[in-house]
Amino acid sequence: MMRLQPNLLMALAILCSSAACLSADTPNPGSSCVFSSGFTPCDQAYAKARRVIAADVKDGKFLAGQNWAQVWTRDTSYSTELACALLHPDVAKTTLLGLTQAVDGIGECWYQDRCGHFAGWPNLTDAIVGAAGTWSLYQVTGDRDLLRPLYERTLRSLQRAERDAFSPQLGLFSGCSSFMESDSAYPKAYADNGAKLAKTFALSTCLLYYRGYLVAADAGELLGQDVHLLRQKASRLKQAINHHFWVQEKGYYGYFLDEHGVLEVRMEGLGEAFAILTGVASPHRAKQILHSTPTTSWGFPCLWPQFEEWKNYQTDFAHYYHNGMIWPFVEGYWAWAASAAKDAPTFGRELDALVKLSEKNDTFMEFYRPEDGAPGGSPRQLWSASGFLSMIYHGLFGMDFETAGIRFAPVVPEPFSQLSLANIKYREARLKIMVTGSGTEIREFKLDGQKQRKPFFGASNSGEHQIEIVLK
Repeated sequence: MMRLQPNLLMALAILCSSAACLSADTPNPGSSCVFSSGFTPCDQAYAKARRVIAADVKDGKFLAGQNWAQVWTRDTSYSTELACALLHPDVAKTTLLGLTQAVDGIGECWYQDRCGHFAGWPNLTDAIVGAAGTWSLYQVTGDRDLLRPLYERTLRSLQRAERDAFSPQLGLFSGCSSFMESDSAYPKAYADNGAKLAKTFALSTCLLYYRGYLVAADAGELLGQDVHLLRQKASRLKQAINHHFWVQEKGYYGYFLDEHGVLEVRMEGLGEAFAILTGVASPHRAKQILHSTPTTSWGFPCLWPQFEEWKNYQTDFAHYYHNGMIWPFVEGYWAWAASAAKDAPTFGRELDALVKLSEKNDTFMEFYRPEDGAPGGSPRQLWSASGFLSMIYHGLFGMDFETAGIRFAPVVPEPFSQLSLANIKYREARLKIMVTGSGTEIREFKLDGQKQRKPFFGASNSGEHQIEIVLK
């Protein structure tokens, strides 16, 4: 009988372990969107993120992670927008369209996630995030079958929130900050008190409603609906957010208004990123936010400064995991905001930080500690891997998906100089993209060897195409 050598045994064990992570219905992560940067740690992090996402597909739907083995509205929506619309559009579609709940007096709405410390609606009100995730999927795929359910479900979800969570006096929507639904994200006075929390108004959640109005308007317009009122409501909400949340002396937006209308001036990472990406922050304010918002040496935290009462790492992680921890999906949105503002240094720092965090173990974890980068929470976290991939797709390659096509605005920090992304399935086309040089200014943009006036690839193109981008 042949005896296997130790190194062969190890290789076989690795193969078996990898196979165990991928169920029969798991997409193969190796054949599409093949990335090369010339820097081994970055390339390894990319491959790891692809494996994590593939392993989080079960029965054709996305699971949130190894220890959160169920479908969540916000996890799916954020992951879809960050990366999964491009990588696994069919899985994203199946998952998103299944995230519904019937609401008395309203009809079918986006499903509201629940949590242990604060329960569900109306203490948590960020279900509208389903609109952003599904709209991002439409922009990537052009799948018109998404438009009708997206429009109608979002419209009803807005009606529900206007009925249950809108303050006419403030012009804002109440409820917990999106995803930070634990005691550790708030002062101790709110601990396990969802009813009290429901009287507060969080930056990120209000920004999700701003996006909800815009998504409903954009989808409705494509369906021939009159969307004038939706755009009016979005405009008024934008004004209210800027009026109530901006902290001039800090140079960024505050976290939440308490039940007495007093602003908590800590920064909320996801909200700061959303303010830039949605255009609620003016270009001038966007620069202020990127330069003034506090961060850590291990990456961008979900809030800062931390609450002293939740800094005990000896307790269950649910009692500290939103207290200034580094969540890679929040990092992904922050890096995306930096790249949208052409802030290469900020983008580069965040990319470098997340590459280093990815080296802590063989997966992407739920969060990492700001003091030492120690990993915590669930392994194989869907949106953590998606946050890293967003840095590649939206940052290094600068892909901005629009209804009419892809607009390119790469942000490439040194020392990157040669990037490639191959076998990208985009609608009826298959793309290979190569970026040469570093910086943010495009010197030359070629499509199939021909110079183009604008860095844009139209959605109506089909077949195989090569895009070459040279930066100054």
